[in-house]
Amino acid sequence: MKKILILTVTAGNGHNACARGMKNKLESLGGVEVKIVDLLKEFSTKLNVWVADKGYGIAVSKLLKLYNAFFRHFQKAKAENRYKCNSQPTVVSTLDGLMKEILDFQPDVIYSTHFYGGIAVTDLKLLYALPCTTIASALDYVNSPFWEAVVGVDHFVIPNEDFVDEFMAEGFRRDQLLPIGLPVDTRSLEGKDKKEARKELGLDEGVFTIMVMFGGGYWSGGFKIFKDLIKALKGRKAQVIMINGKNKKGYDKIEKMKFEDNIKVLNVGFTNNVPLYLSAADVILNKFGGTSVTEMINKSLPMLITEKVPEQERQNLIYMKKKGVALSFKNGKQLKSELLKLMDNPQLLEDMSEKTKPLQRRTLDDLAGFMKNLPKADYSEILSQEIDYKHLKKNVKKALNQAHRKEKQNIRYGKKVGVQI
Repeated sequence: MKKILILTVTAGNGHNACARGMKNKLESLGGVEVKIVDLLKEFSTKLNVWVADKGYGIAVSKLLKLYNAFFRHFQKAKAENRYKCNSQPTVVSTLDGLMKEILDFQPDVIYSTHFYGGIAVTDLKLLYALPCTTIASALDYVNSPFWEAVVGVDHFVIPNEDFVDEFMAEGFRRDQLLPIGLPVDTRSLEGKDKKEARKELGLDEGVFTIMVMFGGGYWSGGFKIFKDLIKALKGRKAQVIMINGKNKKGYDKIEKMKFEDNIKVLNVGFTNNVPLYLSAADVILNKFGGTSVTEMINKSLPMLITEKVPEQERQNLIYMKKKGVALSFKNGKQLKSELLKLMDNPQLLEDMSEKTKPLQRRTLDDLAGFMKNLPKADYSEILSQEIDYKHLKKNVKKALNQAHRKEKQNIRYGKKVGVQI
């Protein structure tokens, strides 16, 4: 029985969704025991848990300009400072608990859907020769801050070949990089066609259909962009699918609204059947986190995206606009202009849809198969050692200082950065 430990962090939903999706896929293959661990919730302080989840939510919804400024600042950080980066204190707080978990569960593979997990195994490998294979996945179409500190994993999964040179410049070896995509549930590639989906949802087959899925994001929430959309559609015949998620306040407001006879609104609360709604849409207005983007691409859906998003999502948007699969808007006026451009130009819509196809991947399937076929780990040697848990964090900090000095020395003598563990 192959054992796989998946490390995640609750910071938005994407990391956890990818962790669950990977667990489900691995278990469907059989012969695999999978355990998911939230690194901070299990092994760190309540403050760190709050900052990662609630603090992030507050920052991107209430302090977006400040959050984006910090993101850009950290993105410019020198790679050789990876062992001193701002994430290290939070990660180090988890390491004694994580080490105990590893030696208790004895996984053959450790897989992380958040950079904290990748940094954690990188740090532990400065002290101990972990016998398992270690893998981490990037979840955006951008080199986000702190991924440079994941340099010690055996394999780093990145979106595609476009990002190879960028990550090698951060100190990764080419043989570490797996440019196979984001590990999103492949159900988004499957399901009903547009005609079947619309019939099941009670929508008209031949009417232009827009899907909106923001939850509590975007300015004052999804309700704000929904109102802008309805205003933009004035005098036009259209169907709107509004996915509110857990935003009950927005859902209730829409329930009380009245619409022109030529506009049909399907108001949806929380749903586990997003792929069905995606199948029914011609275009989507959505947040632009990496996992959401990938679901849209896998459905060949053209995307119309607000530019008022967290910096990593804005850079996802820049990349997807270059690929010709997304348009953007800054305000209600631009939303109307770009939307009507799509409604009045079927060829543009078709071209955008076609351009998604080279970006489509079956990453979850491919990565799960790759992990299942990795060799078993032999823990006999590391179990024979006496692990000094009492001083483990202190010893890791010393190792980080040594690694940092080595990085600086490499730079001084013109060598490639990245301590190769």
